[in-house]
Amino acid sequence: MKRHFLILLSTLFALAAISLVIIQISQTKRSAKMSDNLFNISVNNAIDEVFNQLDQMKVEDYVSEKERYRLLRYRRIDDMNEKMQDIIRNNNELFYDEKKVEFGVSSQDSAYPKPNAHLNPDEEHILTQYNTMLNARNRMLATIGSFQSNKTNPLDINNVIDASKFNFPLLDSLIREELIINGVDINPYIGVLMADADSLIYYSQNANLDDLRNTAFKYTFHPHGIISNESLYVVLSFPSTPIILSSDTNLYTILSICMIVLISALFFFSVRTILSQRKLDEMKTDFINNMTHEIKTPIATISLACEMLEDDSVTNDPATRLNFINIISNENRRMRILIETLLQSAKMSGKKFSINPKEIDLNSIVQTCIHNFQLTVETRQGIIESHLGAINGTLFADDLHITNTIHNLIDNAIKYSEQAPHITISTRTENNNAILEITDNGIGIAKEDQKHIFEKFYRVSTGNVHNVKGFGIGLNYVAQVVALHKGHISLTSELGQGSTFTISLPLE
Repeated sequence: MKRHFLILLSTLFALAAISLVIIQISQTKRSAKMSDNLFNISVNNAIDEVFNQLDQMKVEDYVSEKERYRLLRYRRIDDMNEKMQDIIRNNNELFYDEKKVEFGVSSQDSAYPKPNAHLNPDEEHILTQYNTMLNARNRMLATIGSFQSNKTNPLDINNVIDASKFNFPLLDSLIREELIINGVDINPYIGVLMADADSLIYYSQNANLDDLRNTAFKYTFHPHGIISNESLYVVLSFPSTPIILSSDTNLYTILSICMIVLISALFFFSVRTILSQRKLDEMKTDFINNMTHEIKTPIATISLACEMLEDDSVTNDPATRLNFINIISNENRRMRILIETLLQSAKMSGKKFSINPKEIDLNSIVQTCIHNFQLTVETRQGIIESHLGAINGTLFADDLHITNTIHNLIDNAIKYSEQAPHITISTRTENNNAILEITDNGIGIAKEDQKHIFEKFYRVSTGNVHNVKGFGIGLNYVAQVVALHKGHISLTSELGQGSTFTISLPLE
């Protein structure tokens, strides 16, 4: 899969994910707005239904028990007044009124029979009946208190209770019941506001009075039977209404966004894995090509040397024969090191790699490695020198792997030197650690390559020129050997100025 195609695919997926998030957020806002509208409609419908129920009730149905008794007594008084007025109206010739009796009002102040009137038995009965009702009415008025009235504002049975006498707990329960019926399951705070005085004559327990005064849920309240010169409103406030209304929607939105993020993470992880596998595949292909070349070269050299040894003229010259035998031995040693490196790398990958530590002399191992590479360095007119300053070079380590580690670093120093190699190997003791430094005058390593240099199969890019052979496993092997010995390896390098590998190994 081409890199450009993966980049295009990732870009399209990112755009699709962002679009989904935007659509989800827009849909959430729209749903929240619709929920708010439905909520407002439900509350309005509930309050309208409550007011309808109150209008269908009698006054005495929604006042306190004390006021209900007073109202019922007043109704009886009103009935008596009506009957007394009928008597006066039907027998106008028998009565006179010093204050002029008004008909059609709720109270009868006075009515007297005309003086010096000659009454027959029926007329006497009418007067007796009237006086009996008058006495009874006056006794009832005395028990419940008088009602103020005048000629300009006559008393009305439907306007005898003020707002303070209203049964507000009944109003509270009716509102809550209707809210539930209309699908509003949020428990509100309820109040009755006297707008002219900006005061609440009733409010729910624990209600915030400022919230009730400033709420948007305000409904004109003039139920049947209330006398008030002030404007009354039923007011409702809901605790954290927007949050509660949007909680379900917000939950689904958060879950959707989380799923999109999860899918995006999985997608980018998959793309990253594909790219890593692609890179690893390229490195393995390069490794196989290099390994094939590295194996073919010593085989070809050994084959040529064997052919030369078959020549009688060569075998008769001891020096020439010894030279070809040395060539075969060196190439055989080269192949053995190559195979050993491959086997150790395979063990590391299979988690079967282990070390067999014992007491070794680091300075001695360094001298042996220098001796093995001396001829190769001199062939290229180079120098390999040592400064073995470790006072106590004794380590508890694996002899074979430490030797191979130093061998790999010296071999790299030689291979990556375009001019005559100048290699310096030094040892020293520092903070109970043995320090080994190998410095060369090679081509150096770029900053961007240094963080990958110890990865398996990684090789520093040299463009289209492949004049340096290798597998990309040597430094990975070195790093793992150092780690197994609980040591530390670091690199200091600049392009064109060579490199220095520093290995720190604990003496104990």
